[in-house]
Amino acid sequence: MSAPLLNPPQRAAIHYLDGPLLVLAGAGSGKTRVITYKIAHLVRQGGIPGRPIAAITFTNKAARGMLERVGKLMTSAEIRGITVSTFHSLGMHILRQEAPHLGYKPQFSILDSYDAGKIIADILNTTSKDEIRKVQSQI
Repeated sequence: MSAPLLNPPQRAAIHYLDGPLLVLAGAGSGKTRVITYKIAHLVRQGGIPGRPIAAITFTNKAARGMLERVGKLMTSAEIRGITVSTFHSLGMHILRQEAPHLGYKPQFSILDSYDAGKIIADILNTTSKDEIRKVQSQI
């Protein structure tokens, strides 16, 4: 795969296939480009199917952007099975998949502190923020 927009360390990162690789660099330095080219290289030259490949990021915007870039480099058949998501989305996916083993239904909900506070307020039948916070901290 020709990657003319990459410098030598970036090309080395893409072609490295001997185990895990940490790409650590500042903002705007080409990390996403390296990761997307690396994914294409793993599938095409490394012979690795999409299923064990995961690209995890912090924001939905970054995940969408990475998936879009991967889509421009690879065919839909090559992309099949690749996971590109946020840490939170991946965590939710794993929890839903493993929920039955924990005795939970896969359709469980995760509440933020505001929603949890409203439920606690309803249960305690109070609007006292101090009382609600006290119970939340105990939970």
